[in-house]
Amino acid sequence: MSAQHSQDAWKDVALSRVEPRSTALLVIDVQRDFCSPDGALAALGSDVTPCAAVARRIAAFLPKVRSVLSFMAFFRLVYDPDQMSEAQRERLIRNGRPLICIPGTPGVDLFIPPDTKDLIFTKHRYSAFSNDQLRQLLHKRSISTIVTVGVDTHICVEGTVRHGYDLGYRMIVLSDLVATRQSESARHESSLALCGRYFALTMESGTFMRFLQDKGAEASKSAVG
Repeated sequence: MSAQHSQDAWKDVALSRVEPRSTALLVIDVQRDFCSPDGALAALGSDVTPCAAVARRIAAFLPKVRSVLSFMAFFRLVYDPDQMSEAQRERLIRNGRPLICIPGTPGVDLFIPPDTKDLIFTKHRYSAFSNDQLRQLLHKRSISTIVTVGVDTHICVEGTVRHGYDLGYRMIVLSDLVATRQSESARHESSLALCGRYFALTMESGTFMRFLQDKGAEASKSAVG
């Protein structure tokens, strides 16, 4: 057995323990300010083309997985000054208002439409787990695995992954369904590598869907048997 295979053996074990009924999918910050050419980041000079493209891929992926996973949630980042820490205000407030994700503006709106059954949460920090309601609901529904997609890879996605891992969740990042602005592409790649090395399973969405389908087939055979 090669050293690399030995190091990666845990991944097969972890994946074998993933059960659809105890898995949640979180869509992180797929909002106009991050993904739209008329959003705040674009207005500040960022090329958000990669984020718009990944939003379209996420929109195409979600209908495939909704029939398998029972917990789907969208997150919106909103920089409400009253909810921000002093450290956040120092970094993100200019001339009395946030640079991005301003409450009550179109920029905080979701860039792709959720399903009527999807949950929608607001957060004021990078990590989705900063939302107490989410954490309570995950506990209530006995969720043990969290799948993450969205933007920006190296900021709110990675922040969520790190936080979730520290809380004891099995974290999965779908590598083709996360992105960041063009100027930060090197950080996107570095973040994926870091998450995969220390905090999460990383795989493409097609691989994850095949895994879920195989799980479903196994469950059907067991039921018949």
